[in-house]
Amino acid sequence: MSEYAVETRSTTPKNFFAGEFPIVPETGTAGAAVPEYAPVTTNESGNIVPITKGSGSSADAAAKIIGISAAAAGNGEPVTYYMTGEFFADAINVPEGIELADVKAACRKISIFLK
Repeated sequence: MSEYAVETRSTTPKNFFAGEFPIVPETGTAGAAVPEYAPVTTNESGNIVPITKGSGSSADAAAKIIGISAAAAGNGEPVTYYMTGEFFADAINVPEGIELADVKAACRKISIFLK
């Protein structure tokens, strides 16, 4: 074996952006772990957190969406999220118990379009 072995890696890109609609990013501080490409809202402290179903309906949870996270962030870390744009629906990390149709409807109201 050669001392100059070549390391090989592979990646599977995920198509996230779906169009030309203007993308408006915003930043904040994560109030909990935020997954990449997750619908987010704010908690009582004003920090960015992923939406959760809680005791209400899927539509109630989705109605609180303020954007879609651009990257994963840990609790207390800076987080960037998109307030507008066109994204592929199958790339969105929709939390368990929340329907994608409810997320799409809520996002349309804030100029986020899921295709």
